[in-house]
Amino acid sequence: MTEPIHIMILILQVLIPLIISLILFSSTLLTRWRRLITILLFLLISSPLSYALIFTYFNFPRQANISVGFITLFVWSSALVLGIIAIIRIAFIIKSVKKETTR
Repeated sequence: MTEPIHIMILILQVLIPLIISLILFSSTLLTRWRRLITILLFLLISSPLSYALIFTYFNFPRQANISVGFITLFVWSSALVLGIIAIIRIAFIIKSVKKETTR
């Protein structure tokens, strides 16, 4: 597998779960700044991955590069936390709507 294709596959497999969890998280925000908050969260969480991929591409290590793996785990765990928070917030919203309709 060539190097640019490998980098593109890594970017997609890391960023797709992050984008899905950010969409879920932003759907629970009720402020008018929700798009700005979502974009800032995306940039903050994905910037270490971008740096590591650019650094690895231009300065190819002769040994194993573990930093890309750690950053991948960081992005996945951040996506998981955002997804869990979004699911909990959605559950509370559904619960409060059910309470209001039963009154």
